[in-house]
Amino acid sequence: MIDLGACDVVFLSFDEPNADTHFELVRRAVPRAKRVHGVKGFDAAHRRAGEIASSPYVITIDADNVLLDPDFLTACLDIAPRDRARVFSFSGRNTVNGLRYGNGGVKIWPRSTLLTLQTHENAARSDAAVDFCWTVPYYQLNRLLSDVVITGSDYQAFRAGFREGVKLNLADGQIAYDAFPNLPKAEALRAHIGERNLDRLKVWCNIGADVERGDWAIFGARLGCVVAALQGFDVTKVADYGWIEYFWTDRITPDYSEYQARAAYSKELADRLNEALDLGIRDLSPEASAYFKSKHRGHRAYGAMRVV
Repeated sequence: MIDLGACDVVFLSFDEPNADTHFELVRRAVPRAKRVHGVKGFDAAHRRAGEIASSPYVITIDADNVLLDPDFLTACLDIAPRDRARVFSFSGRNTVNGLRYGNGGVKIWPRSTLLTLQTHENAARSDAAVDFCWTVPYYQLNRLLSDVVITGSDYQAFRAGFREGVKLNLADGQIAYDAFPNLPKAEALRAHIGERNLDRLKVWCNIGADVERGDWAIFGARLGCVVAALQGFDVTKVADYGWIEYFWTDRITPDYSEYQARAAYSKELADRLNEALDLGIRDLSPEASAYFKSKHRGHRAYGAMRVV
């Protein structure tokens, strides 16, 4: 039994434009919350969270999160003894496309895991260089604890979309055409990432026109998918916010700040993805996008993701 009310709560922020506002909301609801801010590197920031905590389990909240049920953090979580070393990942609801899964959601970590991470910029294995989930033992919980708000700026929306457009092409840190080099790219992708992540990839590339800056997230997701699936992109770069900021400043804003130019290139990206991967991407109206979100239920994510 994990007493969540006795766990340290650490808010993780780097450069998110909505970070201060969201931290104040967390502090009002959970006065014991601490903050790690501006630490460069995903691995380093999470290690720092472990260093400033003292409880055996540590709750982390990313800066783009708005808690929906703060009282849950005073409850107790009943876990099986075999799962005591796992990270418990709760679902977050993306406010652009309505997806509900572990991306960006609240997590409960064994403090010992935070202190001994070797991921992202400190990865000892290639499959740990992009995300935690392929080397850290996760237990995904379907319970929704937060909204994930990625629309504080054009850059934040683009970056979130671009990162997921790349990451949803991966399984065990590997790209589909490396795992299945003898299959056509569309077949390789489906065989590699499975139905759940394929559905999420399609939603990222289609949905959000009804939300301010949602087009930036869609554009980013389409571009991320193109470079990962079709252009041999070094996927580890999505873990480097310095590189993404350079890419944004040097390559994206000069050519695509204007809506018409961005929309035209976004359609070109969709056409390339449809031709190569048969993703069925469409430019939906705001009304169609909102309607989709009202009906789409997605896939439940629940259970152990890796064997300890």
